Amino acid sequence: MDEGIKRKLVGSAVLVVVALIVLPLIAPKAKNAAYLSEQVPLETDIPNMDMALPKSLSLRQIRPPESQASETIDVNEFEVDGKKVASATIDVPVKKEDGQALLWQIRVGSFAEAKNAIKLRNALREKGYKAFERLSEDGQYTRVFIGPSTQKTWLSDQLLVLEKEFGVKGELRLFTQ
Repeated sequence: MDEGIKRKLVGSAVLVVVALIVLPLIAPKAKNAAYLSEQVPLETDIPNMDMALPKSLSLRQIRPPESQASETIDVNEFEVDGKKVASATIDVPVKKEDGQALLWQIRVGSFAEAKNAIKLRNALREKGYKAFERLSEDGQYTRVFIGPSTQKTWLSDQLLVLEKEFGVKGELRLFTQ
C-alpha cells in the first residue's frame, strides 16, 4: 500500500479516537434533571376534582347491621336510574389486613378453543352477567369468569342458576388479578 494512504488512514483514525474521547468531556452534561424544574412554571390553578357518585352507585336507604358480627345488611327499596329496585340483602365486604375487600368470582368454564369461551362469555353477558375471559397460566386454555364481586352470597346463589340455564357447573373462587 502507498505510504501516503497509510498516513491518511492513521491520521483519520487518530482524529476519530480523539473526537470520541474529547467531545464527551467538553459537551455539557446534565447529571440530573433538577435544572428543568426551574424552567417549568408551578401550577396554581388546580381544579377541584370532588364529584358526586353517579345515580347508579348511590345507595341511600341502607340500614346498618344490628351488630358488627352480622355479615349481611338489608337494603330497603330504592331507585337506580329511574327504576325501582326491590329490597335485598347484601353482604358486608370482608376486608383483608391491608384494608382491601375480598373479591369473589365464579369460574364458569375452561376451553381449549378460545372461540367457545368467547361464545359462552357473550351468552352470559346477554343474560346480564358481568362475564370476562382470561388465559390460563400455561396459555393453553381460555377460562370464562363471572365477577368480581364482594357479594359472595349472591354469587353462590348464581351457581345453581348457571347450571340450570347454561348447563355448566361453576366454581366459586377468590378473585386474583
